[in-house]
Amino acid sequence: MLLLFMRHGEAEPKKPGISDDERSLTQDGRAQAIKVAKILDLRPKYVISSPLKRALETAEVVAEALGVKEILQRNELLPEYFDLDSLKYLLSSVGLEDRDIVLLVGHSPSLEDVIQELLGGFRIYLSPGALACLEVKYPDLGSSSLKLYLRPEFIK
Repeated sequence: MLLLFMRHGEAEPKKPGISDDERSLTQDGRAQAIKVAKILDLRPKYVISSPLKRALETAEVVAEALGVKEILQRNELLPEYFDLDSLKYLLSSVGLEDRDIVLLVGHSPSLEDVIQELLGGFRIYLSPGALACLEVKYPDLGSSSLKLYLRPEFIK
């Protein structure tokens, strides 16, 4: 299985009176998501997003670019909940097979923490809009390896 972990694009700064949950993507954040999606030569079976606005907007941009019609919103991808156990639960609950491709759109540092655990301690940094593709053995998520790492700031 290929798991694509994508951090949401750049979001509006925190402002008094606006909930962190409601922060939208900036224009740069949208551009980051489009850059990564345009060079990604994979079509996920599912795009699964945190329900927070900035993650969902990132998922919408990428899903449209990749021709994926449906986005699943799941609380398991909220930063306070996302860990290896919630990833396993999430994947088992959507009906997947070992050959499937899944795009997960979420937040830092929880995405990075899970990637580190899957890679046996190797840590990568996901800048806003960045994506890491891991090949994993499903359903136990063992034998994970990093196959692709894209940061929008390095894409022309």
